Amino acid sequence: MGLTITHSNLLTRRYLKIRKDGVKFYGGSFFGGRRFRFEEIDCVLLSATHELSFQVGQEVFTIATRPDKPKHQQTVAALLEGLERSRSQKGASWKYHFAP
Repeated sequence: MGLTITHSNLLTRRYLKIRKDGVKFYGGSFFGGRRFRFEEIDCVLLSATHELSFQVGQEVFTIATRPDKPKHQQTVAALLEGLERSRSQKGASWKYHFAP
């Protein structure tokens, strides 16, 4: 898959990369990127300010998106598709919410 959302400024660098088996998130820490399988993601939220957040256990990871960029739209769609695919295979339920 290899779809990526990047968001950088003078102080931080963040990226979210969608892979066929899960996601890789880099939030600017010294420890490098974190990888998660789709099955590990508990919840996804896209806020009214276009910030994409996902929760894994007690941790929440957030990255700004730009709806005017087709690559960002494709990456969000791929994330949701991967989540649906992982849940439908196991018969589990999950939730995502788009805030107004």
